[in-house]
Amino acid sequence: MRIPRSLAAFWIAILTIVILGAGWLQYLGPIKSRLHPAPQQGAAGIPAPSPFLLAASPVDPAWKIPHPGPYGVVPMRYYAARASLPTENLPYIAIMVAGLGDAKAASLAAVRDLPPAVSLALTPYGAHIARIEVAARAAGHETILGLPMQVAGEPATTAGDQALHAGSSAMRNHKRLDWALSRVAGYAGTTDAVGLAAPETYLAHPSAAAWLAKHLAADGVFLIVATPGIKLPSGIAGRRADILIHPSQGVAAEKQALGRLAAIATQKGSAFGVLAMPAPRAIRVLATWCKGLKAHGYTLVPVSALTTQETAP
Repeated sequence: MRIPRSLAAFWIAILTIVILGAGWLQYLGPIKSRLHPAPQQGAAGIPAPSPFLLAASPVDPAWKIPHPGPYGVVPMRYYAARASLPTENLPYIAIMVAGLGDAKAASLAAVRDLPPAVSLALTPYGAHIARIEVAARAAGHETILGLPMQVAGEPATTAGDQALHAGSSAMRNHKRLDWALSRVAGYAGTTDAVGLAAPETYLAHPSAAAWLAKHLAADGVFLIVATPGIKLPSGIAGRRADILIHPSQGVAAEKQALGRLAAIATQKGSAFGVLAMPAPRAIRVLATWCKGLKAHGYTLVPVSALTTQETAP
């Protein structure tokens, strides 16, 4: 019995499609497994930067900036620290230390001495930013990138040559933003805190804040606002700080601020505090305070666990 050529060609085509489809699924499998690594027993580290969550900057193709990847994976979740949330209804407290990556000894002390649930923010100007980011991830700290922004008191005080300015053109700000975003990889979010005492004023301008929120949301990262009196822009996931602590105010002031942070958590169910820069003495005070949180009925969580999305009214 002879099989018609048309029928044979049909089945050959079907077989070819099946083989190609199986090969494509085998190709996609490793990609998905790299984007969703299987959790290891006892592993506390943050995943290494994934090339699937990076894209070339439209400003400079040599700069790699965060970008959502396949399967709906976004940097803000992929690089977030795993939070051990209790079943009891305990108040949550999140802490972020800003300005890491410049002072090497103080930055390494923050990585080493603070609990993994404490989030660490890097300054893009830091000479040791890459080393601190790697060490932080290995220790289980989620990292956040500081974005330089115009500050109060300019021009006497500035946030550096790469600071975003409300009066600058969109093209110039875009270049400065992508420069900062490309300085390191593997962070979950961004913040307006870069380790300066002067408060930023960029986000106080509605149009500037909306522009930045749009870009960061497209990149798949959240925004942490540490400056008092500044609102989180609409349209982006993030969190405002309840307490901002400056180490220059001394140990007594830091302890009082941490006490107020705990009181806010008791009242509202959660609270978020920012330590403005990694001063060694301030790190020691914070480390000791964090150790006693569980005994006092509080749960320490990374700031990513408290991020919410602000929506336009």
